[in-house]
Amino acid sequence: MAVLAVWIGLLVALVQRQQPSADGPVIALEENELADPGRVERDEWFGIYQADRKIGWAHRTTTRGPQGLVFRDDSSFRLAMLGSEQRVQTSLSAETGSGHELKGFRFRLVSPAATFSATGDVTPERVVVEHGSGSEMSTLEIPLEEPIHLPSTLRSKLALWEAEPGSRYTATVFSPMTMRNETMAVVVKGRETIDGPAGPIETVRIAEEHQGISASAWIARDGSTIREEATLGFRMQRERPEVAVSNVEGGAPVDLAIENRIPLDGTIDAPREADRLRLAVSGEAADRIPNDPPRQRLSGGILEIRRESLAAPAPVEHATELEAAYSEPSAFIESEAPEIVAQAREIIGDETDPERKARRLVAWVERTMTQEPSVTIPSARAVLASKRGDCNEHAVLLAALARAAGIPTRVVAGAVYADDGFYYHAWNELWLGRWVSADAIFGQMPADATHVKFLEGGPERHVELAEIVGRLDFKKMENPS
Repeated sequence: MAVLAVWIGLLVALVQRQQPSADGPVIALEENELADPGRVERDEWFGIYQADRKIGWAHRTTTRGPQGLVFRDDSSFRLAMLGSEQRVQTSLSAETGSGHELKGFRFRLVSPAATFSATGDVTPERVVVEHGSGSEMSTLEIPLEEPIHLPSTLRSKLALWEAEPGSRYTATVFSPMTMRNETMAVVVKGRETIDGPAGPIETVRIAEEHQGISASAWIARDGSTIREEATLGFRMQRERPEVAVSNVEGGAPVDLAIENRIPLDGTIDAPREADRLRLAVSGEAADRIPNDPPRQRLSGGILEIRRESLAAPAPVEHATELEAAYSEPSAFIESEAPEIVAQAREIIGDETDPERKARRLVAWVERTMTQEPSVTIPSARAVLASKRGDCNEHAVLLAALARAAGIPTRVVAGAVYADDGFYYHAWNELWLGRWVSADAIFGQMPADATHVKFLEGGPERHVELAEIVGRLDFKKMENPS
């Protein structure tokens, strides 16, 4: 039930550092500084570690292309999720023009569950991205106001120009995983000598902040990367090629879903039947839990959740502009796709009542989907074709079907209680005159009161949960009589 996009997002963000970006207040590198192939062409190998266990490797190359540079980044690593070990492979290639502006990119993620790919062509006005799994591809256009470049150029500049400690830079990063532009900040921390593949090496340490995730990197004077560290104990270490690809099979990786669940002081009996829950919330991320009445209220460190009542909701057509926005298709929720529309019509039949339509959709998704851990980036079209997956797949498919049926629907992410703590999870909210929770994994509408909401948004936002992981504690409080 964990939101696996958190873990895969963290690893991809760590190993795929050559995402396209538009530089902030950093002056572009001079042409004569890029003329030396020794400073441009690189071949770098890394071991990938989590909690000091080697889980994979990464290989990065930079070469000259017809107009500018060609970047390639390949990785292979293992993840354990709720007892299921999965091998994941990613690849990213990108080409630049003579002014180092991005011309195109290709991203691919392969896991036992599915293969996700995104291919982008860049013009001065827009990025056109074709993305999806297998034959279920969709097209997205993203407007541009300025050329976009590569953060690897930014990293090289920081090392070459001997930036002063404390210097801070910003860049707008387009991620092929989330299909949107995002802000990245880079702070120069200072000089450090660390172990490299051939012995001690002088580096400049920088901190990168992106999507609320903080990562550190140690960059050599020639712009090459020696080490990177991210949250949850993820680390990349520069190694010789034969070392990087060795000893990956030694021992099972840490089960991230279990290791990073939110502990609960107390127990919850019959959680799927809970109509009311009071929790004392503590930890560094306590302020990240939203006060979201009427279902979820947070005050004075006490979180109270009440399962909604569906009695006499307001008419669906009274949705505001905000709610109506959740009627439209989005990057991973292709509610306009012919197969999604046809399936929604088949499920709801001649039913016209919004609540009864919603119940039919929730029940169909629960009954039809096969539950299994899935490390991929789900889209509704691909999920409908495979009918397999975890909470992400259930939530994305239900959102698309409900929107196709005329019900504004959004994906939410948070945590849900199961056995020995709160596990990261995704479910839905449907507009039935007011927002009503629904969880197709459990066949619930409304969802039980052990669902703690953290954020709204589809798979493209779930990596933001990394800001919360490991920074919360819950204590069960008695409900007042």
